[in-house]
Amino acid sequence: MAKLEKVPHLRQEKRKKNTNRQLLGLMLLFFLVVLLVLFFRSSMSRVQDISVTGTEIVKADEVVQQSQVKLNMQYLFVDTDKVAASIKNSIPAIDTVRVEKSFPGKVRIIVKEKQRVALWMDGRGTLYPVTAMGDILKEYANPRDSVDKPIIRQWQTAALLPKFAVELAKMDQGIRQQISEISHQPSASDPERVILFMKDGYEVHTTVTDFARNMAWYPSFVQSLKREGRVEGIINLSEVKWFEPYKQQQQQKQGESDKKS
Repeated sequence: MAKLEKVPHLRQEKRKKNTNRQLLGLMLLFFLVVLLVLFFRSSMSRVQDISVTGTEIVKADEVVQQSQVKLNMQYLFVDTDKVAASIKNSIPAIDTVRVEKSFPGKVRIIVKEKQRVALWMDGRGTLYPVTAMGDILKEYANPRDSVDKPIIRQWQTAALLPKFAVELAKMDQGIRQQISEISHQPSASDPERVILFMKDGYEVHTTVTDFARNMAWYPSFVQSLKREGRVEGIINLSEVKWFEPYKQQQQQKQGESDKKS
């Protein structure tokens, strides 16, 4: 009989413990919900600061606008991958994007712009950056870096521009900075002929194919010419390399003119 009386007492204790656990669980859930509500209603849950680094010709405001991230939006809902993709797909001058979040409420956008190798001049004299892939960034007229990039003043075949831009990117930066203007003037024998006007007064005739390799000869070729006192003229840098002073060329033209008359 004594054993039969203990069984309901144990069940009662066990049921009481279970009830207490359920109450405790409900209380914890309640407090958790309260904390979440308070958090999402507080400023700590929202984006409080957006910073952009790495821009040169692109304005930081444009990057923020295309990121779709706004002040006071929910910080936890900012998807860094989607933000990076949105910026890269919207701004053609951007090469790579990295987005970092740090609590509380900070979003940092780090961009790297595409390499620019030249400037394109249109008929009105407006300059546009040309990327190493041959894209003309017409959204960014007259960029700040106009001084240290060669200007493409004339270009006959648009399909050749990407190939030429790749060659410009490959060449030594010091030599590239010596180029003042570039003109694509195809001839009957060379549809890829380009003519360069250099800052030191020389004129270079070469071709798009192997442009970077041919131009690597320029510093030593010019050094040799200057030692000989020949400071102005045409330098041909293609398969065959030669120099022709301007005076000699003018005399040839005069002779041809005299024969015709």
